Amino acid sequence: MNNKTKDVIIVGFALFAMFLGAGNLIFPPYLGFNSGTAWPVNLLGFVLTGVGLPFLGIYSTIKSGGNVMTLGRYVGRGFSIFFGVAIILAIGPCFAIPRTAATTHEVGVMQFAPDLPPIVTSIVFFALVLFFCFNSAKVVDYIGKILTPFLMITLFTIVVLAVIKPIGSPVELTGDNVYNFAGSFTEGYQTLDALAATMFCGTALASIVSRGYNTLKDQLNLTIYCGIIAAGLLAFVYGGLLYAGASASGTMTFPEDVTRPQMLIQIVHQIFAGVATSWGPIGAGMLAIAVSLACLTTAVGLVTTCAQYFNQLSNGKLGYRLVVIVTVAFSFFVSIMGVTWIINAAVPVLFLMYPVLIVLLIFTLFDKFIPNKNAYTGGIIGAFLISIIDALNTLKGGFGFDAPWIDSLVAFKSHIPFDSLGLAWIIPVAVLAIIASFLPRKRVDEEMTQLVYFEEGTK
Repeated sequence: MNNKTKDVIIVGFALFAMFLGAGNLIFPPYLGFNSGTAWPVNLLGFVLTGVGLPFLGIYSTIKSGGNVMTLGRYVGRGFSIFFGVAIILAIGPCFAIPRTAATTHEVGVMQFAPDLPPIVTSIVFFALVLFFCFNSAKVVDYIGKILTPFLMITLFTIVVLAVIKPIGSPVELTGDNVYNFAGSFTEGYQTLDALAATMFCGTALASIVSRGYNTLKDQLNLTIYCGIIAAGLLAFVYGGLLYAGASASGTMTFPEDVTRPQMLIQIVHQIFAGVATSWGPIGAGMLAIAVSLACLTTAVGLVTTCAQYFNQLSNGKLGYRLVVIVTVAFSFFVSIMGVTWIINAAVPVLFLMYPVLIVLLIFTLFDKFIPNKNAYTGGIIGAFLISIIDALNTLKGGFGFDAPWIDSLVAFKSHIPFDSLGLAWIIPVAVLAIIASFLPRKRVDEEMTQLVYFEEGTK
C-alpha cells in the first residue's frame, strides 16, 4: 500500500466519523417507515442533501480558500460574516447542540429511566459539557477514539441485520404523512452537515496539508478520493437504516405522535429481536449508550467551535469562557423542548439557508466558467426570494402562522418549474445570475481571496 492510498483511507474514515453525527441517526428510519415501497427514490433525495452536499461543501470550501469567508468572497464581506454567524448559530446553540441533549434523553436515558424528566437529563448533560469544555479536552478525544469504533460496529451490525434479516417487506403507503422526493430532499437539511462542512473544512484541510499535500490541485484530488470513501460509508449507514424503516412499514405500527428517536429505538429492538428474542433489549441498549456518549462528545466539539468562532470574530472581545457559558445556557433551555420541537423550529431557518448555500457551493465548483462574479450575488438573491416563500409556508404549517397572502405566494411558486421537486429556486437563480452578469464588475476584497492552505502560485 503506497502512502497516497494510506492517506486516502485514513482521511476518508476520518471524514466519515466527522459527519456520522449520532443525532442524525433518528432521521433515516422515520423517513423509511413513511416511504414504504418508495424508499429507493426517497433515499436518493435524502442522500443528495445529507451526504452529497456535505462533501460538496468540503470540496468547494477548500477550492475557495478554506473557510466560509472565502466561500462568500464574491458576494461581499458583510454577507460572509452574516452567513457565517447564521451557520454557527444553526450548528450551535439554536439547533444542533440542544438536539444532542434532547436525543440523549429520548434515545438513551428513556430506555433505562423512562419517567425521568428531560430537564434532569439536560442539567447533567450540559454540566458535563461545561466541564469538558473548560478542563478535559483530552478526555473527550480519548472517549471519542474508543466510542467511534463502537458506534460504527453497532451501526454496521444493525444495517447488515436489517438487510439479511429484514423486519418485513416495504408496503405501498398513502396519506398526508407519506414522504416523496421533495420531502426526503429537505429532510436531509436536518442533518445540518452541509452547513457544518463550511465550518469544519479547516480541520479536514489541516489533516490533508499535514500529510504533505500543499498545492490546491493535490488537495482537491485527495478530497475527491477521500470523499468517495466517506460518502459511500455514510450512504451505506443511512441507506441501511432507511431500508430498516421501510421494511417495518407493513409489520409495525406506531401512534401518530411517535417521535423519530422512539421509532429508531423500537425498530432497532425489532431488528435484534428477529435474530433472538433476548437480543432485542441488548441491541437497543447498545445503540442507546453509543448514541448518548457520541452526542456528548459532539456537543463538546460544537460548543468549543462556537466559542472559538465568536472569540476570533470579535478579535478577542468575546472571551472563550463567556461564549461557552452563554452557548451552553441557551442550548439548555432549547433542549428541554424536545427533539420534535427543535426539528420543527429548524425547518423554516433551514429552508432559508440551504438553497443559498447550495448556490454558493455549485457556483464555486464551476467558478472558472463565471467571468463576472456579480453572478454570485444575483444567484443568491434568486435563491433567497424563493426560500422566503418556502420558509413562510413551513411557518404556516408547523406553527399555525396563517395569512392569505402566504397562500397566494405559494400558489405563484407552484407555477415555477421544478417546484414539485422542492427546487423552484433553480430558475430564479439562473435568471438573476445571468442578469447580474451584465452589470459592471465590482472590485473583490483582496483580503478575502487569500488562499492560505496552499503555496503561492499553485492555484
